[in-house]
Amino acid sequence: MSALDLRKVASIAWTNLLRQVRDRGNLFFIFILPTIIIVALGLQFGGSGYARLGVVAPDGDSAAQALVARLGEESVFVLRDFPDEAALLAAVERGTVEAGIVLPDDYGAQLTGSDLVEIRFLGTTEAVTQGYRAPVEAAVAEQATLVVAARTAAQVKAGTYDAAHEVAAARRPAVAGIAVDVERVGEEFMFEGFGQFTYGAQTQLLLFTFLTSMTAAGQLVQTKRFGVSRRMVSTPTSVSTIVVGETAGRFLVALLQALFVVVLTATVFGVSWGDPIAAGVIILLFCLVGAGVAMLIGAISENAEQASSLGVFAGLALGALGGAMVPLGFMPEIMQTIAKAIPHSWAITAFGSLIRDGGGIDTVLLNIAVLAGYAVVLLGLASWRFRRAITG
Repeated sequence: MSALDLRKVASIAWTNLLRQVRDRGNLFFIFILPTIIIVALGLQFGGSGYARLGVVAPDGDSAAQALVARLGEESVFVLRDFPDEAALLAAVERGTVEAGIVLPDDYGAQLTGSDLVEIRFLGTTEAVTQGYRAPVEAAVAEQATLVVAARTAAQVKAGTYDAAHEVAAARRPAVAGIAVDVERVGEEFMFEGFGQFTYGAQTQLLLFTFLTSMTAAGQLVQTKRFGVSRRMVSTPTSVSTIVVGETAGRFLVALLQALFVVVLTATVFGVSWGDPIAAGVIILLFCLVGAGVAMLIGAISENAEQASSLGVFAGLALGALGGAMVPLGFMPEIMQTIAKAIPHSWAITAFGSLIRDGGGIDTVLLNIAVLAGYAVVLLGLASWRFRRAITG
């Protein structure tokens, strides 16, 4: 028979999906490894430009709490409390926090005196860490102006320190300051608008969707070697039904991986994927691309080991060249040009438009067209090659 039997297509596809998930080794690469890498990337490189600032401050000290509150208002800091300097120092050395400050136990009492008050800043020698001193010093200087005014009033017998400090704090907003106009120049930062786990989520979705598709190529080789496809040809099953069913099986495997990453990152890590329709189209097309490459590798490979080697090489190489391992903006110009020939790069730039710029399907039409073109070419070539393999 030559007609396409959708029931048999679904049966073949479902069987391939079950074979994939019943292998415990595959479950690790589908569910556990992507989660670990996404979390690691988010913790190490994620965030929205915030630095973790550790704080050791005495409880119940109003002056200390006022300074801590002021530091919390800085847009560059996320504060972390520590019980003592030793714990904070260990955290800085291990990279748990980028920097830290230590206020003396009698901080507020020292401010009312006439001696210098020591605030310890803990950080590494890295230039980025040293840069965090500026907002800390600015907050300290802001508090110091009130302290100096209160000390001066107390010394000239114009009132007590506390009363003078209260008057200075009340009148400070009326004192004219210096207006600073900030103008951004150059291109927008490539991670602007991204959450802590956003970049890792989108790159690992593409990388593992493609790699998981490649693992399904080995099953296609086994299907050929064991003569399963040839025996199906001898039944009232058309070659087209077999080819479409095997292709749909690889597509379902890729889609399972993609859906897991999307659902996990959206529900657990709060990752926004932008316009759902546009994101869905991009993911579906990329899964078709992965299925096409998997079918092609499975069709041309002589054994499962060869298919596995080719699949892993193709998955990692294309992922690296396409920006799934190194951000496209960090690549040299020649590599960015090469990346345009890789489907991963078109999917990554599409997600960037949806997530960072809030675009819709109209803003990623070119990316959709390119991915659709890849899918049509790869699936057509793979179907032709697999058809020849099972019909002799």
